[in-house]
Amino acid sequence: MNNKIEEQRFEFVLYINKNIICQRYFSIKNYNEKSLNSFDLKQLMDGLVGMNNGQFGSLGLIPAHLKAKAVDYLWKNYNPYYQKKEDIAKNIFEKEDTFDFEIKVDKMTVAQSTFSGNFFPPQIRYQVDIKEIIPMIISDIKNVLGQKKYITKYGDVTL
Repeated sequence: MNNKIEEQRFEFVLYINKNIICQRYFSIKNYNEKSLNSFDLKQLMDGLVGMNNGQFGSLGLIPAHLKAKAVDYLWKNYNPYYQKKEDIAKNIFEKEDTFDFEIKVDKMTVAQSTFSGNFFPPQIRYQVDIKEIIPMIISDIKNVLGQKKYITKYGDVTL
């Protein structure tokens, strides 16, 4: 039993407004510490939580999942004949809700990214359900942190 806990030195955590939504522990075979100082880790974070990753409309895995949930929710509740007067000119960024995503190794944060939740309806951002994509998130993290070779230079900068 103790051996299993020692193997699970890796984790990811998803927060909204500093409150934990999802936290998972896992192990990685062939973990390579060089991954922590690589451009691949930045690309991984963009692929998981990026908003407009270098091109308009490109979302990371988690925001894309939230967007799909929002579209389903909005179509289920769509009524073309009803519109609240106070919603017409409402500023959605009056009170911002932020999502934070962290990857940790041995309880130390090695990568962190933040994105705004205000692009999604309150019913979606306050009832986040990512259990469908957890295996994909863990798989992406394992693939990057378990690679043998990494991009360690970006332009003229050595990472």
